[in-house]
Amino acid sequence: MRAVFYHHHGDAGVLVTGELPVPPLQDDEVLVQVAAAAVNPIDRRLRAGELQAYLPRTFPVVPGFDLSGRIVRVGQAVSGWQVGDEVFGLSFTWSVQHGTYAEFAPVRASAIARKPEWLSHTEAAALPLVTLTAWQSLAEFAQLGAGQSVLVQAGAGGVGSLAIPIAKHLGARVYTTASAANADYVRGLGADVVIDYRSEDYAAVIRAQEPAGVDVVLESILTDAAIETAMRLVKHGGAVAFMNNEPPDIPDLRDKPVKAAFVHHRADGASLQQLLGLFERGVLRVPEIRVMDLSEAAEAHRLSEAGHTRGKIVLRP
Repeated sequence: MRAVFYHHHGDAGVLVTGELPVPPLQDDEVLVQVAAAAVNPIDRRLRAGELQAYLPRTFPVVPGFDLSGRIVRVGQAVSGWQVGDEVFGLSFTWSVQHGTYAEFAPVRASAIARKPEWLSHTEAAALPLVTLTAWQSLAEFAQLGAGQSVLVQAGAGGVGSLAIPIAKHLGARVYTTASAANADYVRGLGADVVIDYRSEDYAAVIRAQEPAGVDVVLESILTDAAIETAMRLVKHGGAVAFMNNEPPDIPDLRDKPVKAAFVHHRADGASLQQLLGLFERGVLRVPEIRVMDLSEAAEAHRLSEAGHTRGKIVLRP
């Protein structure tokens, strides 16, 4: 099968396009003929060699977790799915090898949802990781509710594009950071206060309007300053969901009553199926998508690393 893969860690240049065997299928999995696969920041972080303590790798590694396509084989222990079903989902495992940047990818049957006709494969592939991450972080972990406030970092990114409207759906006041070029985009998603991180001190803006702090911070920025600021901006009794790191150990904040965690997305097809209803009703909408060919995966990773992409990048094999 045609696939993008890497034999060792490194920059985007280690990604090659070539032929690999079709992956073996476990009893609890289905094999999907991939019509579209989304690019997420975790893909290039794993490629660069990060998070090895959490996610061991077996080379060659095919990157990618998001996919949409058609089932072509069903594992022996799988029920409720059959060959020909159009599905989308999150092919996440804690041991990385057989990803979705390929013509075929295995995925646990519990991690897929049925793709509706009103959603294209390109659109469907853009949704699983970011939708589940935003929902599980805000609704489940932080228990964000009506009348509360939340800071969503990088509002124009993949997770931010779903986290903002989810937060509004839950009844919260939303602060977000974005460049001036993306200000209208995030306002259109429902952001109440848009802070240009290039010209304003976002922490100062929020403290001026929320002296006690915000109820929730969804932190996706990896700098030490941003990580510490997240803990200082949240009010007593609030919650900080870190997308990329464990909570920091800050001596003078050890006694602050805050719920903070590195929130790992949970591959959950049933939850994804339920969240489709929010898209169908127009509460959520598919983020902006840039479509690229599978062979352009290295360039897609470079764009992701630049940190200025809006919405999602989706690869078409």
